Amino acid sequence: MLPHWKHLLLGQRKSIANMLAQGWRLKKIASVIGMDPTSISKEIERNRTMVASGPDCPKTNRFPFVCDNCPLRYQKSKCRCARWRYVAADAQAKADRRLTQSRAGVDATEEEFAAVDEAVRKGVAQGKSIYAISKSEPVAGIASQSTLYSWIASGKMATKRADLPKAVKYKKRARKKYDYKGSSNVGKEGRKYLDYIAMRRANPGLYGAQMDFLGSVVAAKTAIFVLVIPELHYAIGKRLPKGDGKAVAAFFDDLESAIGTDAFAKVFPFILTDNDPCFSDFEAIEFSAETGEKRTTVYFCDPYVSNQKASVENINGQLRRYFSKKRNVDEYTDEYVAQSFDNINSAPLKSLGGETPKAAMRAVFGDEIARAIEEFIKG
Repeated sequence: MLPHWKHLLLGQRKSIANMLAQGWRLKKIASVIGMDPTSISKEIERNRTMVASGPDCPKTNRFPFVCDNCPLRYQKSKCRCARWRYVAADAQAKADRRLTQSRAGVDATEEEFAAVDEAVRKGVAQGKSIYAISKSEPVAGIASQSTLYSWIASGKMATKRADLPKAVKYKKRARKKYDYKGSSNVGKEGRKYLDYIAMRRANPGLYGAQMDFLGSVVAAKTAIFVLVIPELHYAIGKRLPKGDGKAVAAFFDDLESAIGTDAFAKVFPFILTDNDPCFSDFEAIEFSAETGEKRTTVYFCDPYVSNQKASVENINGQLRRYFSKKRNVDEYTDEYVAQSFDNINSAPLKSLGGETPKAAMRAVFGDEIARAIEEFIKG
């Protein structure tokens, strides 16, 4: 990955001018400077200087945009077109003037704004929300969530709106009509979605979980198993063999061993999931391998209605910033998987009053259980 440069320095602009004069290609210039070719192209076009007026030359409407290496640049009798040069000092002055104008109305010093700009860039790259970034140093006390959104929308910051999570809107898909008749609910009496709704209404203060698998479009032997406590937005996950129901049951056996049988029953009295075949052996999930006692109850969403388990789907969307659909899940390390879940659980959320899911977990279930689950995720 190319290194990130927030703004070009005068020395870099001098290097660009020298390379243009020698007729270097765009990609080679970009490689030396350490920026994307598109950024270099925009830099030259925006900050070039007209040194002689005249009709437009078609060659200056595309890279290199200037006459620095043109064989006719000193032959005025043969070329009467407008002449453009890339002069490093002039380019720097134009960029500085544009930056000053763009920051008009920003109630922060240059140093404060630069620190906030960099913090936002790094935070977004790590998958953090603007709300979470606004509550962290050095942003807190300088810019609120709404201020950051305003600065980004107006182009004052290096971060662009398209860089933000969920900023890009997708074309609405036509809903398909499915025939729900079939075997997906066979043997699941008392565990259907309507049964789940009735149970929640009868036990409004009960915590529980939703589970799902996050995979990729490429062939892989593993997938990311995700378990979420909806009210706390707390996510637990590990990489498991893809489509392996026994591995899912073993995950819950290991989790019970890690936090204790009583704690497991307290945190996970029920689990809501979809009709993935690997969840079909729900009794292996429901009953403890250690005690033989029932430890939870598994409920199933209606077929093809993923929004019935919206919390885990939301977490899956956040995890996509760490696990691309186009990359083989097998390539990630266990440490990377654990760190990804830790990042999500460490981000302050507006829905939690500015607290993190980690803090909410400790507040509800106590330090001992929370620490045990954190160690389970790491292990």
